[in-house]
Amino acid sequence: MKTIAATLLSSFALAAAAQTCAPPVTLKTEGDPARIQQQAIALLPCLGHPDPQLRDDIAFEQLSAWARGGKLEAATLQRLRTDLVAALDAKSDAAGVHRPFAVLTLAEVARADRLQPFMTAEQRGDLVDHAARFLSSMRDYRGFTPGEGWRHGVAHGADLALQLGMNEALSPAQRQALLDAVSSQVLADHRHAYRYGEGQRLARAALQLQLRLQPDEAAVQAWLDRLLQPLKAAKAWDETALTDLHNLREFLWPLLAGVLDVTDAARRERLLVPLQKTLRRLP
Repeated sequence: MKTIAATLLSSFALAAAAQTCAPPVTLKTEGDPARIQQQAIALLPCLGHPDPQLRDDIAFEQLSAWARGGKLEAATLQRLRTDLVAALDAKSDAAGVHRPFAVLTLAEVARADRLQPFMTAEQRGDLVDHAARFLSSMRDYRGFTPGEGWRHGVAHGADLALQLGMNEALSPAQRQALLDAVSSQVLADHRHAYRYGEGQRLARAALQLQLRLQPDEAAVQAWLDRLLQPLKAAKAWDETALTDLHNLREFLWPLLAGVLDVTDAARRERLLVPLQKTLRRLP
């Protein structure tokens, strides 16, 4: 009886949460600016919902569309920032979905601020700190799970680092903190092999950060050498070494593709030469 009661309570809780999160069917065609602000805030709890359709297809996609379409007012974006940062500070939910989707939505908030600033320097710096801490501490490497949808914490954290790193208001120290966080996840935990495009998302963020930090060739080579060090130190081609090699390739080849697209020849060469040297050293 206790098991049945617990199951019923769980079902009722999920149903109640779904009712709270479910937006009206006209959400995508909403044109009233005031209603859009209200709906955006009402969608925030859905980012932690275990139903992937509510969490991703409805809540995140709509918030992203409104943010990118310039539909969200500064006050609404500030409310999103405050609530989503609080979600990062909170204990992870049982399903492990809320914090990754809070970070992904914060990437949209950071993008909006990059294009039309609304944060104070202190608020932006706090977001940089949260982004770096979230990404460097991420140990849940689940990507997509059938029936549960995406978590993808590393990729989402990289997206936030990308949007923040492209903001001209950041200091070199802030960009370096983000690059350090991105770099810390290139090899994951030396046990998990990336297979959902995480390396590409990390590479995109790393490239934009490096382009703005403008290191010389020696500094880029030193950075790449640090990434390569665990593989060089491996005493045998065991599972750990092979996983590291796989993850390095998942990162370095997309990074090369991005570098080749850099139009400034001098900046491109400063990254390209050490990157090619590093790739040639891989087995």
